[in-house]
Amino acid sequence: MIRFFVLYPLSYPACSQDNRSQENNHFKKAANVLYILILSFFVEKTSFSYYNNDMSDFQELIKNIDKCRDYVRDFFVYGFKSRGDFRGKSARTYDDERRRIVSWLPDHIREDFTEGGKSKNISLQIDQKKLDTNPLFSIWQTKSFTSRDLSLHFFILKILEQADTEFSAAELTDILMNEYAYEADLQSVRRKCNEYVEEGLLSVRKEGKTTLYRREVCFSELPCAKELLDLICCFQMYQPLGIIGYTIMAGQNRNNSIYRVKHGFPAFTLEDEILLSLLYAIHNRYKVRVRIQSNRRTAEESSLKTGYPLQIFVSTRSGRRFICMHTSGKKKAHFTCMRLDQIKEVTILSDEKTADSYFNEQLSEYKQYVWGVSFAPMIPGRAPLQKVILTIHADENKEAYIIQRLLREGEGGTVNKTDINTFRYEKTVKDAMEMFPWIRSFTGRIADMKIYATDGERLLEENKTLEKIFFSDLERSYLLYGI
Repeated sequence: MIRFFVLYPLSYPACSQDNRSQENNHFKKAANVLYILILSFFVEKTSFSYYNNDMSDFQELIKNIDKCRDYVRDFFVYGFKSRGDFRGKSARTYDDERRRIVSWLPDHIREDFTEGGKSKNISLQIDQKKLDTNPLFSIWQTKSFTSRDLSLHFFILKILEQADTEFSAAELTDILMNEYAYEADLQSVRRKCNEYVEEGLLSVRKEGKTTLYRREVCFSELPCAKELLDLICCFQMYQPLGIIGYTIMAGQNRNNSIYRVKHGFPAFTLEDEILLSLLYAIHNRYKVRVRIQSNRRTAEESSLKTGYPLQIFVSTRSGRRFICMHTSGKKKAHFTCMRLDQIKEVTILSDEKTADSYFNEQLSEYKQYVWGVSFAPMIPGRAPLQKVILTIHADENKEAYIIQRLLREGEGGTVNKTDINTFRYEKTVKDAMEMFPWIRSFTGRIADMKIYATDGERLLEENKTLEKIFFSDLERSYLLYGI
């Protein structure tokens, strides 16, 4: 199966305009014709993936990654799902997406049968500790194309191969016809060149009313390219938008033989396109409209939110990423955080822009009371803040690490010794329920826990509801483990 090829234009002897000989002209035209034939052959082969005869019409390359992104995420996170578990999607759609994923990630697909043997579960098995790169990066290399688009891409870059060469769109169109026998209209060439200018492949210069295009300096021409490759090998393993580093490495035929990441989160590269749009809006202070759809809802049940994106929050434990936005509700404006893996679409409202830093200053003030990503209590009360008072028993001599955990992981909370081997931890937060998973990690040493509503200066009424939720969860855990 032929999947993907990177073709480089054929090179031929360089000769100046003054002394170009007839032999070199013949060689140049013959090389161009041969280049077209080779390019056309591989374009035809890479347009399809060949499996069995009943799958001959199956398209491996895709125009839109949105649908496939959801399937890859389901296979990776919910690997126990079979064909019948994907509701709201036709069996044909499921089969097509499954074949694509098997084709893209053949080394990481695992197929298991259910107990009855009637259905098959598909899952992605990825051990991050053993990988030199993220295998899910290959999904971003599946964009479909036409033979004319691909030919025009290589021809334009070949004509502008020399760093000091520059041509107008009209001159490029003439060269394409005369030297490559490629017929293209002026508007198509100009549109393609302007597209490459936006992507950074070409630069423009005005000479009167004429726009001249020239090739930008590529990575291999940088004076410190070899030294940067080691840094890029590390960057592409764990940083957001690591596909950029992976693409540079592939272009330089470089493999990562140095770095490995023990705790990586490869699945989150699926939302890098959403992340890039949000980062662009943050940088330019644009307002955005996002369409949110959880995994349990259909497209018809999705919701829209509008606001100013301010910061990206990343969980150090799960790797999950959130966008913090300042939104305007029906009653008042407030901060909210949304999971990037539940955002299906980002629309940048470039006509609405904030020119001041008031939102960021307000966010910095609020963040001191945010434990995770929640800016509002799940169980609202009259007071805007909640104070958690946790009493812990720990042997000062044998369990000093417990006290160190309170200081290190307590997010600025205070720790005071109240008695022998007894310590009290206090923290004021917006939503106390976000602290429950962390507090439960001290199970067996929790002597007491109280939650009070507070206005920041004095304690108000005790929040019995939250306390009941916490201790009832604890009791169920004791029953589950027979304690």
